[in-house]
Formats: sequence, structure tokens, C-alpha cells
Amino acid sequence: MTYEPTDTGPEPAREPVPEPGAPAREWVDYDLATRRSYYWSALSGTLPEPPSAPAEALCHGDGRVREAALRRPVPGALLPLVVLRCADWAEPVRDAARAVLAAAPVEPLVAAADTVLGTSARRHGGFALKLLEERLSDGRPPLWRRMFGDGSRRVRRWAYRQAAESGRLTAAEFAEAARRDTDVIVQVTCASAALASAALTEAVHDRLLTARSSRVRVAAVTALRRTGRQDRAGPLLTDRSTAVRECAQWVVRTAGGDPAPHYREALTRAADAPSGTVAGLGECGGAEDAALLRPRLDDPRSAVRAAAVGALHRLGAADPARLATMLDDPSPAVVRRVAAALEADARTLPAGELLTRLAAGHPAHVRRAALRLLHAGGPGLVQLRAALPLVEDEDAALSGAARMLTARWSPPDAAKLCAALPPSERALLSAELDRASPSLHPGTVRMLRLILRL
Repeated sequence: MTYEPTDTGPEPAREPVPEPGAPAREWVDYDLATRRSYYWSALSGTLPEPPSAPAEALCHGDGRVREAALRRPVPGALLPLVVLRCADWAEPVRDAARAVLAAAPVEPLVAAADTVLGTSARRHGGFALKLLEERLSDGRPPLWRRMFGDGSRRVRRWAYRQAAESGRLTAAEFAEAARRDTDVIVQVTCASAALASAALTEAVHDRLLTARSSRVRVAAVTALRRTGRQDRAGPLLTDRSTAVRECAQWVVRTAGGDPAPHYREALTRAADAPSGTVAGLGECGGAEDAALLRPRLDDPRSAVRAAAVGALHRLGAADPARLATMLDDPSPAVVRRVAAALEADARTLPAGELLTRLAAGHPAHVRRAALRLLHAGGPGLVQLRAALPLVEDEDAALSGAARMLTARWSPPDAAKLCAALPPSERALLSAELDRASPSLHPGTVRMLRLILRL
């Protein structure tokens, strides 16, 4: 007995067919949406009337309709749907789709590469990818250039990986791709291929050393030792990227040198030394270098001030009282560094000054740092009363931190705190908890009332 619906309802709205060159996600979404539209007709025991639109027929819920659509001429713009049908669960549909795909010209297949790669992980999805690899094996440059310039990161990653494995591009071409492409994985793949090339020249290597991507520069600096060009690591010691600086320091050390004197000389010689120089001395120097770093706390450049705070903290030469005055710095990056450096000394900071900085009139980054340091100072009543009014703050980051602090508040001396709490303070704290309750988990509210005997 078959089920034939007596009322299929109004004709479903047709999904717009994706434009040629659309990403795989759009074709998959279209396939699923069209399949749902024809779900009821697929349950019928009789062969349903196929849709007039070829795209809809290729995605029909009934496998017989999909197979019949593949037996008719398929427009080249719908080749991504043929690729999806090559991984269809129904074997007759797969066989018909694979015959169509095998007979298709290579250009539409390359245009559908994102769909090919997107479906390759499916249970029956390997055919289209294998066919693409075979069609591209003749090395036609225009097709590879199209793959290298595809709008899909997935396609570019695959294409450059294939090119790296086969040596299809020169070192200069790989280096140019590493500098030009916006995808990190493509950048690293191309940089590694260029640096591994036997035809690598110093000019190509130098172009990678000045690439915008820090990962490309890291790969290029690391290769200096292998190529015997350790002397070229000097300018990279002051790079803005920590990873690049550390690689450059390693190259200098492997050549028997010491990077610390380079930083000391640069800071002594130039008052406008970049932030990388300041940070580098913190990475390589000692506590005796603090005298060179402290003046940089007043540098007009925020990047230099942040680097100086980090360097002094790393060397164990930071003065908590001096850093506390920088909690009102206009730069969020500087204040974040200051807060990180002061966490270990948070108990020594005046709680009143931190509470003042929590007021709504202060910049968001200053308020966040103040709450962070109050939290680091220990789970006392001061911390709880500071957090409760902030759980509904307009600053999402600050309110989230306040809710977290409140949920985790559980001092080891809770009984002693409660016993010493005057009745007036107890009533005030209870009122503050009542106001904050709508923004807190009920379990958190119950726990706080239990701990505080409210």
C-alpha cells in the first residue's frame, strides 16, 4: 500500500537558482530546499510529473526524476548540481551524473571546483575530485590561473597545495602569491614552497622577509639559517610581530651572536625606537635594562608604551605604583598590558581607586581593567558589591565579566564576613542582590543568599 497525499497544499515558492560561480554552500542549500519542496510527491508510488526547470528536476525528491533529468541535456551553468548528484545516495543517479560530468568540458568543471571540493568528503564524493585532478594534470596554465584566483579559499588552498607538490610554479611565483593572497594557509603554503625551491634566489627570499603576513616572515626568517644568511636577521630583530622577533633572535644565536646588545644600542641611540625594539629588549635583556625601558612608559606612541609595560613586567622590573597610574591611559592596548602586569599585585592596590574607575563616566577599557584587578584581589565583599551593579551594564564585556565574578564568588572566610556584617550593610547588600537578580542565574542568587545568610 502506498501513501498518496490528497492535499499537497499550495505550490511551494521556487528557490532562486544560484548564480554561475556561486560557492558550494549556495548550491547545497538550493539542493536541500528544492528537495524539501518536492518531498510529498516523492512519497507517491507513481512517477511524479517532473518539473519543467532543469535545476529543480536535478534536485527533486524522487530519485527517478533526478535520474531522468540527467539523461537529458544539462546546461553548463548547472554543473555544480551534477557534481552533487555524483555523490547521490541512489546508485542509478550517481552513475548517470558521473557520465554527464565525465563528458563535460574542463572549463565548467574548473568553475565548479568549490562544489567538487566541498562534496569530496561525502561517502560517494571522490569521483568528481579525481576527475578534476585528471583534467588538470595536463598543466594548462589558464585553468590553473583561474584556480589560483578563485574567490573560494578552499579552491585556492587546494590549487596551491597541488602546485607545491608538483613544482608547477617558480619560486618567484610562489613568493608573489604568498605576498598577495589574503588567506593565511595559502600564504604559508606558498612561502614554504618558495623557500624549499632549489631555484630560490636572495631577491625572492628578501621579498618574503618583507611580506605583510607575519607567518610568511616567520618562515622566511627561519630559512635564513638554512641558506647561510644569518646576517640578514638583524633588521628583523625589531619586527612588530613577536613570533618574527623570536625567530630572528634564534637565528642570531645560532650564528654565535647575542641579540640583546642590538636592542640596547638601538634604544640608546634613538629616542624614537619602534615598539619592536622595546619589546625585544624585554625578551632578551635582564633586570639591569629597566633603566632603558622606564622612559618609554611616557612615549607618545601607544604601541611603545604597551611594549614598555610588557617588557618591564617580563623582566620583573615593573613598579606597581607607577603602572597603576597608567590605568587611565587612553589606549586600550596599554591598559590591558597594565592590568596583566598588575594582577599579581592586585591585593596591594587601593580598592577605592579601582571602584572609582568602575563609574559609568570612565572609558570602557578602564572599567574592564578595574573590575579585572578587583577580581584578582580576592573574593571579598568589596568585589561582590562592585560586580552586582554591573551585571546589567550596557557594556556587554563588562556585564559578562561581572556575572562571571558573581557566579564564582565564594570566599573561604564567608562565615566570618557574614558575622562581621552590620545589619544596615546586610540590608543594603540584600537590596543590591535583589536588583541584580533578573540578570543572574537563579542558582547563583540562591547560593549567594545561602553564603551571606540573607
